[in-house]
Amino acid sequence: MLNQRYDKTIEEKWQKNWDEKQTYKFDEKDTKKPVYSIDTPPPFTSGELHMGHVLSYSFIDFTARYKRMKGFNVFYPQGWDSQGFPTEVRVEKKYGRLPPVQFREKCVEWTNEMIERMRTQMQQMGFSADWNHQYITMKPDYHRKIQLSLTTMYKDKLIYRGKYPVFFCPRCSSAVAKSELEDEPKNGNLNYIKFTGAGKDLIIATTRPELMPACVAVLYNPTDERYTKLEGKMITTALGKEVPLIADKDVEKEFGTGLLMVCTYGDKMDVIWQHRHKLPLIELIDHHGKMQNAGELNGLKIEEARKKILELLGDKVVKKEQTSQTVKVHDRCKTPVELLASYQWFADIRSTAKRIKELAQKITWIPDFGISYLIDWVENAEWDWVISRQRVFGTPLPFYVCQKCGNTNSVDDLELPFYPEKAKGKKCECGEPMTPETSTCDCWVDSSITPMIIAGWPDNMERFSRLYPASLRPQGVEIVRTWAFYTIHRSGLLTHLPPFKSILLNGNVLAPDGKKMSKSLGNVISPTELLKDYPADSIRQWAAMSGAMAKDRPFSYEDIKYAKNFINKIWNAARLIENIVAKQKEEAAKTGEKIDRSEAKSPPELTTIDKWIIGRLNQTISEVDAHMEKFEFHYAITKIQRFFWSDFCDNYIEYVKHRAYGTGNTQTAALYTLRHVLRQTMLLLAPITPHLCEEISQAGFGEIKSVHHETYPKAGDTYEQECAKLAPFNEIVSQIRQQKAKGKLAQNAPLESVRISTPELLDEELLAELKEIAKIQKIENIKGELGVISITQGQQPS
Repeated sequence: MLNQRYDKTIEEKWQKNWDEKQTYKFDEKDTKKPVYSIDTPPPFTSGELHMGHVLSYSFIDFTARYKRMKGFNVFYPQGWDSQGFPTEVRVEKKYGRLPPVQFREKCVEWTNEMIERMRTQMQQMGFSADWNHQYITMKPDYHRKIQLSLTTMYKDKLIYRGKYPVFFCPRCSSAVAKSELEDEPKNGNLNYIKFTGAGKDLIIATTRPELMPACVAVLYNPTDERYTKLEGKMITTALGKEVPLIADKDVEKEFGTGLLMVCTYGDKMDVIWQHRHKLPLIELIDHHGKMQNAGELNGLKIEEARKKILELLGDKVVKKEQTSQTVKVHDRCKTPVELLASYQWFADIRSTAKRIKELAQKITWIPDFGISYLIDWVENAEWDWVISRQRVFGTPLPFYVCQKCGNTNSVDDLELPFYPEKAKGKKCECGEPMTPETSTCDCWVDSSITPMIIAGWPDNMERFSRLYPASLRPQGVEIVRTWAFYTIHRSGLLTHLPPFKSILLNGNVLAPDGKKMSKSLGNVISPTELLKDYPADSIRQWAAMSGAMAKDRPFSYEDIKYAKNFINKIWNAARLIENIVAKQKEEAAKTGEKIDRSEAKSPPELTTIDKWIIGRLNQTISEVDAHMEKFEFHYAITKIQRFFWSDFCDNYIEYVKHRAYGTGNTQTAALYTLRHVLRQTMLLLAPITPHLCEEISQAGFGEIKSVHHETYPKAGDTYEQECAKLAPFNEIVSQIRQQKAKGKLAQNAPLESVRISTPELLDEELLAELKEIAKIQKIENIKGELGVISITQGQQPS
């Protein structure tokens, strides 16, 4: 028997049941079913799921559950992206600075706690991952696999070490990749500073006066007639240093005075100009964001140095203008980054760009325009990917470096997993002992071969051949240029195959006002808080309804309230049907009738109305199945909701109550149809609302292992002729209901007579049904425009 109300205890019951029975376990031994493997995103272990997680993992779970019911052996692992800057910041804040080994231990301890919290939240949402295939990027065996992939790429000359300008975060004291940067608007001053040359004053405009000690040239545009006569002259900076004046076509004449200083380095153009004109390198800022090689500015932080140099220059600063600019900040800590020359490890993406594009074009992108984000990124890649980070909690880079000659070498396979504090050591060709590399990997290095690792690489190549490439890579559209790009690059180059067959892109969840969710704005919506007021199945419905396919969508409380009401509608309908069946069985027991009409498999005869609702059901099944195949979850859930609420509950159930509580063959047909439609709808809806459908199916339809092991419904006869007949019938019923409501009559109030007009006269069966449904004594049906012409109220019972 179903409870009076649907609540979270029902969801908790099934979550426990599924876990204990391992309902969603991938069957390693089953070689008959086709495999559907999902390269699930490993979330960063922050300890809290956010609405973006709920959205993307709901999409994944809809797909996994649907594919299981379609006969696939679904491989749905779950991983955890457990290393990186945010964890270090939190652990450092709690424990302070510790020796590397102890610090790593504390990071591991903290991360394990966060994983348990997030795993519980995933289970509360009904996500059906196979936890037997959980992976965690901080585990030694995961390190081994990542390091093996790096040494393989190193031997193929796809990874190298060199000293180049890289983006560097002073707050994190580490190199960062271009993909880890965000643009942030900032107000500042454009300072006009007096230089001299050829016996005259020359004014330079700059927002970064603190970089002047690293000024190596002054540039102008060769078409700027103000300066053409000075070409080749030496210019004296405001600090008294002589630098050459050079013409360059990329200088903007309209900016400032048309003169600019090249400093190593202010931005990427400085890098280009330094290389183009073979200018010297002055390393002005250290890895902690403090000035060096800067005279009186040495030891100052960047902001302090900016103020100090303006004081030192005095009247050489001839003017200041307020200006707005865009600065690059590290996406993790929002600190402005600097371009510093630094020895780092790089993955070659420039010479492999063509191959990456070829691999990407073999993948099905959903939606199809998603590939354009990756192609644009590849074609505009100016530098190779810097994969090294100067941090502790990360996968150690498996390399040795000779401090004398600069040669590098990879760790031997037998030394993996490699940790610098346990390194066995190597000798360089020059005879000197080599030093183990202490930098760690960029986190995207860890996650860029997940399709290979979940498939069994490198230890189980037989399994690998079954599971690679993955059937699906689901991910956010905002990380196409990182996770998708790096995975296609690394996994593709290592295996010479695309890492997945299809990629499904979802957008982000915005606050209800359309703004980005932010703690500072106070508009963050927590899934944990939502679960206090709404069932998980209503939140899952919201995700399906969002339609956030590669586009950002605001969170809607109205949608989630509607989803909760829909659950209640289904629940009440299921309880009503349960009560009708129970009453029928009770009546049968009284009369000694042996036939259980509620369990009839093939009723003697369906009425036109029965065929109509079954036809509408089959039409809905056909459409929803097609939408699910194309990941169009918003269309799928909308059509299920419309069918069940409007056609089934508002119309069919009301139409057949008089038959369901009656006797004979029409009762059998009604009971059969009620149960058939309910059961098929539960199968149709199971991927989206798994708890609700499991409870109703188990309570109402006998012993089954799980609704999620049942076969997804297949469309049968759509009864087009009966559906055509019911279109005017439904409209007439609707108009009669409206007129009763307008006249403040109860819907079961009797009517003496009703005069109706229909394009084609209703047949005797439907006229008889109309009399029963609307409580009408006499109906006059004429041909004409569809509508109710008149109603005569019947005598009310005393």
